[in-house]
Amino acid sequence: MNELTQKFIDGINYLIEKEYDPRAIARYAFSLDNRINDKQLKYVVYYIRSMDAGPEFELTKKELLEFISQNIP
Repeated sequence: MNELTQKFIDGINYLIEKEYDPRAIARYAFSLDNRINDKQLKYVVYYIRSMDAGPEFELTKKELLEFISQNIP
C-alpha cells in the first residue's frame, strides 16, 4: 500500500471515530483529489466525493467501510 493510500485510510478512520458525517468525508476526499496517481485510490476517492451531491448519494458508515475494503486491497 502506498503512502497516500495509507494516509487516506488513516484520515477516513479519524473522521469516522468521532461522529460519522458523510459530507465531511466527501470534503476530505476532495482535498486529496489532485495528488492521486494510484488508479484504485482515485476510483475510491472520486466515488466518495459524490456523497456531497446529496443525501441520495450518501453511504452509511458500514457501506463506506465495505466499499473501501472492497476497492483498496
